[in-house]
Amino acid sequence: MICNRKAIYSFVFAISAHAANAVHADEFAFSSYGLGAAAFGAGASPPPGTYVTMVSAYYEGEISGPVTLGGVVLDLGMDVKFFSQAANILYVPQQKVLGGSVGLGVTIPVGHIDMDAQVTGPFGNTVSQDTSGWGFGDINARAQLGWSQGTFAHLVYVQGVFPTGRYDTGFEPNIGLNRPGIDIGWAATWVEPTSKLQFNGAVGVTFNFENTDTDYDSGTDFHFEWAVGYELSRGFMIGVVGYDYRQLTGDSGAGAVLGPFEGDVDAIGGGMSYTTLIDKTPLIINARHYQEFNTERRFDGSMTIVSGTVRF
Repeated sequence: MICNRKAIYSFVFAISAHAANAVHADEFAFSSYGLGAAAFGAGASPPPGTYVTMVSAYYEGEISGPVTLGGVVLDLGMDVKFFSQAANILYVPQQKVLGGSVGLGVTIPVGHIDMDAQVTGPFGNTVSQDTSGWGFGDINARAQLGWSQGTFAHLVYVQGVFPTGRYDTGFEPNIGLNRPGIDIGWAATWVEPTSKLQFNGAVGVTFNFENTDTDYDSGTDFHFEWAVGYELSRGFMIGVVGYDYRQLTGDSGAGAVLGPFEGDVDAIGGGMSYTTLIDKTPLIINARHYQEFNTERRFDGSMTIVSGTVRF
């Protein structure tokens, strides 16, 4: 049944992992939606209660062509290492709406970024610049409504991104993007009863708003995430995960000096989900690793996400 503990609680990770804010397209080749957020239990709604999740994510990648950062063009590319730690609180009330379960969540991230950029020097030579630092990230707030029937569950959601993170113009260690955004989407989970296979998919569109400090309008983004898991034992699942990203419309505005800068990327990797009890408190541990490929006009790298969730 879709209502087993593993499928239900892994949904919490699907919310909180947005704190990862992995490197993807648009201005600075970052996306406000963190790819890799939805995997096992992507469409499952948890039972009523309050859930607290801690998420750690690490991304390492490079872009070989020019990229715009804080109104500055880095013409020969850049290497980036980004670590994020986030706290997510999710509240699921007893009341139903349209026969579905409501969930309200907020994610508050903090991160560290290390960037090494290559630029053309005054004599045509290559010069390296580096910067690093800690700071708060952009707060995410999310609401979803989900339904379950037998071995199939699905939900719709809307998520807002607020420009609360550390940000400054120029070549600075920005943790936030200074770019509001709204992401809407649909996710589904189906468990095949006899094989113990779980199939998951999540599709969404991100609408970005202007970075008023740089007059940069990032385009509209499309993302699709998927996961196929196998339940080895009660509460323990392993499987294959992945995501696909396409920028639907080009960047614009006075700050988009590189043109539309439309980016694409695909990724695949492995993941696991484990549910257990500590005394009478459920503990859910999730982990996955993604390797990106087929990248265009964006960073190319790998990402690891680990989270732990408890229910009160």
